[in-house]
Amino acid sequence: MPTIKLIFISLLALVTAMACAFVNNMVFPSLPTANNPTTLPPTSLPPGASPTVPPPTATAIFEAACPGLLADILNEDTSNSTGTFENEKQIRYLVTYTIADNKLGKRQDIFVPDELKDERDARASHEFIWNYFTALVPEKEREYVAEFSVISDGKENVLAAVGPTHDNPAKWGLKVDILDSDDPYTLTNTLLHEFGHLLTLNSKQVSVDRLVFYNPDDKNFYERAVSACDQYFTGMGCSAPDSYMNEFFNRFWKDLYTEWQDIDLEADENTRHIMLDGFYKIYRDQFLTDYAATSPAEDIAESWAYFVLSPKPELDSIANEKILFFYEYPELVALRQEILNRLCVEFPQ
Repeated sequence: MPTIKLIFISLLALVTAMACAFVNNMVFPSLPTANNPTTLPPTSLPPGASPTVPPPTATAIFEAACPGLLADILNEDTSNSTGTFENEKQIRYLVTYTIADNKLGKRQDIFVPDELKDERDARASHEFIWNYFTALVPEKEREYVAEFSVISDGKENVLAAVGPTHDNPAKWGLKVDILDSDDPYTLTNTLLHEFGHLLTLNSKQVSVDRLVFYNPDDKNFYERAVSACDQYFTGMGCSAPDSYMNEFFNRFWKDLYTEWQDIDLEADENTRHIMLDGFYKIYRDQFLTDYAATSPAEDIAESWAYFVLSPKPELDSIANEKILFFYEYPELVALRQEILNRLCVEFPQ
């Protein structure tokens, strides 16, 4: 996600992925903006080993079987699958797993209301979601994913989020709402969105400033980190000069960023949403979805999902240019094909 700002006061409105992902006044800063919707607060479990998956299937399977499937996934309405957690108190961590031997490992049960007890105890469902994620995403691309959490903020709200782990911000956790994970189309689209956050915000792309991460209310730490960053500062760390996020920001957001920051500083949530809607309507041709206009991080994650799931577009708008952005990186073109190969075999029937 789940999704970058230079003004400290925004950190007080923390949300994650990221994915795809928004919570106010969290303990830890969200990624990549203070209002990033794809990030949930990290847990305190130690990071586990990275998972593995079977090798990709033949490209021919994708070409023969998947065009219609991809269109259905992309056209699925996921507007609520990676969005604002309207009430922080509604978020429930049901269980968190470390990742060990490529599977769900050490489990930490967390107190939940009686009405969610069955979802907390449904390990087979937990394993299905995790295994589906690992089946879609190649092992080398999720080496930094160390935790998997089953969460819920109620039915038909946010489906998934991502965020750094508390014990090691270089490692990340994937969180999925068990109540909203039964539609394979929405789940697939959202997991690919959240992987977009992992791809563009992981420790190889963004250097987390630990003083900022562990002291989100310290204005001095934040301003010092921002001033020391010559690239795009994500709200939690400085992006590498050649990172996807820094290049994407420089190309598509530099001229819009000051205007967007003024909106993002609005303390009233409803007013800010209205202002963001107006921002999107003004620059509609620059965004693939209205959700992409909520932050640079959500924009790149949405663009990534379109890159994976849609045909290569014509260069006839800035929005389509954002999809074409990923075609400039041979490693991402290869990754797209590998994910599609896997998707066409693994999509739940």
